[in-house]
Amino acid sequence: MGALMDLMLVKRYDAITVQEITDRADVGRSTFYAHFTDKDALLADGARQMIGALAAGDAAHVSLPLLRHIGERSELYVVMSRGRGLPLFLDALHRELTADYAGRLAARASGPSAVPVPLLAAMVSSMLLTALRTWLEAGATEPPETVDRAFRTAADAAIRAGLAPA
Repeated sequence: MGALMDLMLVKRYDAITVQEITDRADVGRSTFYAHFTDKDALLADGARQMIGALAAGDAAHVSLPLLRHIGERSELYVVMSRGRGLPLFLDALHRELTADYAGRLAARASGPSAVPVPLLAAMVSSMLLTALRTWLEAGATEPPETVDRAFRTAADAAIRAGLAPA
């Protein structure tokens, strides 16, 4: 993943080859293909690992650690936006966030809710990604804590309404 990120800083995602990734990572192509079907799978795995690590560090919310992490690397996300790398990454991130939120929300649900937990989890994940994308497109000038506070205000209201008894 580090090799792919390094390459994305100097080259469009679409133009990066598996050979370049394996050369940069100093691993063989067979080793790469033993773990990933293609570079898109590597990118998706990076999103999975990132959310897993960030979620493990904060039992209540993953939003602020995610905003801080991406804010520290905003130049990479700007570069990724020039090709199909960012949409692929954001789709993978949405899947991982939805799974994380589904687990957190299911633990809070006390029975049938107004919005089914899987749908509510997807909606909250979409809210976070919209906040993230808007923040990055604006140059990430606001502190991550400000964006997180706005996200949590909206998300907490949606979660309370969504988890209300059906």
